[in-house]
Amino acid sequence: GTADITVHQRYGDGSLKEVVPASGGPWGGKSIDEAFHSFLKRICGPKVMEELRKTELEDFIDLFREFETKKRSIRVDQTNKVVVTLPVALIDLVKSHRGKMETALEQSPYGQAVSYSKQKLHISPDTFRDLFKSTTEALIKHLERMFRDDKLSDLENLIMVGGFSECELIQHRMKEKFGKHKKIIIPEEAGLAVLKGAVLYGHQPKAISARVLRRTYGIQSWPEWDPQMHPESKKVNLGGVNRCKDVFFKYVQVGQQVETGHEESQVFQALKPDERTLECTIYVSTDPNPRYVTDPSCQRLGNLIIPLPEIRAGQTLEIEETMVFGDTELLVRARDLHTGRVVETQFDLL
Repeated sequence: GTADITVHQRYGDGSLKEVVPASGGPWGGKSIDEAFHSFLKRICGPKVMEELRKTELEDFIDLFREFETKKRSIRVDQTNKVVVTLPVALIDLVKSHRGKMETALEQSPYGQAVSYSKQKLHISPDTFRDLFKSTTEALIKHLERMFRDDKLSDLENLIMVGGFSECELIQHRMKEKFGKHKKIIIPEEAGLAVLKGAVLYGHQPKAISARVLRRTYGIQSWPEWDPQMHPESKKVNLGGVNRCKDVFFKYVQVGQQVETGHEESQVFQALKPDERTLECTIYVSTDPNPRYVTDPSCQRLGNLIIPLPEIRAGQTLEIEETMVFGDTELLVRARDLHTGRVVETQFDLL
């Protein structure tokens, strides 16, 4: 349902480094299906299509399966009409709500471009190709914005993979727009390339040696209260010391390139060492420099519960909290500097 775009730089040892964060949008084959659904609603009526989906789901699915085959076979230079067989249930629903199918077509915006005969819609090739236009142009505009980035000034190759890349209309538009200045590579069986890549990556996880972070990562911290920096609403008293709650302590920020296994560590003091556990809360943000974990850009990723040892009164307890980046998962590790005990957990990094 989406177009997913990554940019990698290939090194002499064959490894890949991500250049900019992965991006994309709803510009895949599913958006073409939605355009076809809108096309049918303009002919048959929204109520008819909704009733078909609710009462005759199998016919509804079969209709879009047939559209899938037509969608993959449409050509840039095709002159003959595209024929789509309609389920009997849809024709009956049109009759009960709109009269004859021919009447519904005449009242639609497609009276001149689409005809109906013997349970089949005959769609002009230009009208059928128009179903792809908004999706294709949105994808092109996104790529144009990406290519304005100075980091991509020497980009040489565009590689198209996935089922949607097999569509001739998409291939033609990409070559038309970018083919003069970049080499466009479309492997055989482009739809299988994603699957093959996933299998290869499973066997060679070090093939991607560096990634660009899509979000800022940090933890909730409680620094001492500073009236010049912190709002009164965040002021709390812990152990007789005024502190600021909900502060986002940043480890790495969005857009930063990290090597596989990159570690960031920080030592914190347990503010309540008499308690038996310490909760380390990990947050992410789309903002490069979030101030508080309560900011709208922030989202709680999860917790790491750290068991605390018994210590003498007045003794401080220090915990080293480490984040390990670079793989498809984020590893969070906490080490009790008093006992050496280590606890850790993992989160999805992609």
